[in-house]
Amino acid sequence: MSAAHDLSLLRARLEQRFGAAIVPAPGQAPSREQPGFRTGVAALDALLPGGVPRRALTVWAGEGTAGRTAAMRALVESACREVRVALVDATGTLDPASWCGPDGRSRPELWVARPPSAQHAQEGAWVAETMLRTGAFGLVVLDGPAPASTDAHRLRALARETDTALLVSTGGPPPQWKADVRLEFRRTGGGRAGLGAGGRFLRPSAIRMARGEGARAGEREVELVHEPSNRLHPDPGPDRRPRARG
Repeated sequence: MSAAHDLSLLRARLEQRFGAAIVPAPGQAPSREQPGFRTGVAALDALLPGGVPRRALTVWAGEGTAGRTAAMRALVESACREVRVALVDATGTLDPASWCGPDGRSRPELWVARPPSAQHAQEGAWVAETMLRTGAFGLVVLDGPAPASTDAHRLRALARETDTALLVSTGGPPPQWKADVRLEFRRTGGGRAGLGAGGRFLRPSAIRMARGEGARAGEREVELVHEPSNRLHPDPGPDRRPRARG
């Protein structure tokens, strides 16, 4: 069975279940332009007045504990109120419990996909491409290594054809290829870190939008909630728990 046939069968099943909510397939006329997705974090949304845009490839880059995952979670929570969201956890380090609904159960509007192991993290771009080709999601998030430039070009084209907002969230420096929108996260010494409401830890961060890649280029100080349970350790190592004898 060919890959094209598999995708056509998957799309037919999604259309049967969700009807007109499924946007046209790539190569067909896209639906009318719709607004992007906001995070609900005031300072961050001030840099992105139109939200994370549809029909575009947005990159969020930055070191660990700089608030990137917290911002990504806020974006996903907000978008799930409007559309179905696909989250590609390429490194397998996002804690599933943190992405469940208020009752601790999985949510039908959020689909999480992972490669079989962290050694297959580079396959995250292929997983994101598969999600985009279904046309079933308003927002697709790829969390993990940035795709190669050729893959990024193909993903951007699919996002435009399917009226989808595509976000690549990656650690370290931003990729060399040009994104439609690029935000860079970094920790700062300014502000005051400490416990907030509900025992959550607040950490000051700075978010910079690259000049010429958005409506409001510049940098803003943002206070984001840092929740260590959002991520799992990528390599737990050997099990050192004591074992019962006999």
